[in-house]
Amino acid sequence: MRILIIGAGVIGLSYGWLLSRDHQVVVMARPHRAEQLRAGVQLRLHRAGGGRRGRPSLAGRFRPGVVDEPVDADLALVAVDRTRLGELLPMLEPLAGSTPLLFMLNHWDIVGEVSSWLAPEHYCVGFPGQIGGGHTAAGIEATLFDRGTRLEAGVRSRRALLDRIDSALAAAGLTVKRERDMPGWLAVHYLQQSLTLGPLLEAGGYDRLCADDAALRRMVLALREGVAVCRARGIATGRIPPAPLLRLPVGMVAAGLGRMFSQDDTRRMVLAHLAHGRAEWRAGFFEVLAAGRRLGVPMPIWDSYSSLVAG
Repeated sequence: MRILIIGAGVIGLSYGWLLSRDHQVVVMARPHRAEQLRAGVQLRLHRAGGGRRGRPSLAGRFRPGVVDEPVDADLALVAVDRTRLGELLPMLEPLAGSTPLLFMLNHWDIVGEVSSWLAPEHYCVGFPGQIGGGHTAAGIEATLFDRGTRLEAGVRSRRALLDRIDSALAAAGLTVKRERDMPGWLAVHYLQQSLTLGPLLEAGGYDRLCADDAALRRMVLALREGVAVCRARGIATGRIPPAPLLRLPVGMVAAGLGRMFSQDDTRRMVLAHLAHGRAEWRAGFFEVLAAGRRLGVPMPIWDSYSSLVAG
C-alpha cells in the first residue's frame, strides 16, 4: 500500500517507520520539519520490560518521502496533536472518497469533531497506544509495548478496509485489538491523560506522586468523576478500562496506580509526554471539566486541580 502519514511526531514517525518495511510511506510535514525528515530521523524503540521475551529493541534511520499537503494514497494515517485536528480537517476534506482516513489520536469526542467535515464511510478510528515516547537530540526515543494498538471493529461496509489495515499493522510487528465502541473507548482513555497533569503538579513531581498515597487516592476519585461524565454522555463504560477497576476500593486502586507509575516504561512515557505535550493535556483537562458542567455532573475533585493546570 501507499500510506500517507499526517503528523510528523513520535507516533506518526514510529508507526510510519514500522509500516515502511512493507509499504511505501510518505509523510506530510511543515517546511521546517520536512528538511529534517529528508535528511533522515533516527529512531530507537525500546521493548517494554527491557525486552523480557528476548526480543531486542528496534533502531534505525527513517528517510520517508515528504509532502507539504495531503495527497491521495491507499490509506492516510492521521496522528496529530489533538489540539491541531481542527485546523487540519478542512485540508483532509478533499481526500474524502479517494483516500481512506484512519484517525489515530487521543480524543474526547472524535466523531463529534470529524463529522462536520467527513461522512462516516470516509474514515475510521483507532488509537496508537503501543508506542509512547519523545524527542531527544539524537532523534526519537520511545517505548514499544507488547500491546496497545486499537482499531474499531467497524460496520460491515468498512470491514474489508479495516481488515487490510489490521493486517498491515500486524505485519509491522504491532498487536491490534478491535473495539466495538472505539469512540467510547477513546473518551474513557482520554480521562487518564487529561487528568494526570493536575496530580503531578499538586504532588510536586513525578517521583513524589508515585509515593504519595493521598495524592493517588484523590486521583482515583477524580477519575471516577470523569467516568461519570462519560456515562452522562451515553457511553457504556462497564467494560472499558480503566472504568471497571475504578469500582474497586479506593486504596486498592491507588496502590495499583502507584505501582504502574513506578514502572520504568511508564515513567519514560509519561515524562516524555509531559515534556512535549503539556498543552494537549491542559486542553483535555478543561474539555472534560466543561463537559461535566454542561451535563450537570459534579466534579469537585477534578475541578480542584484547575488553578494548577491553568498555570
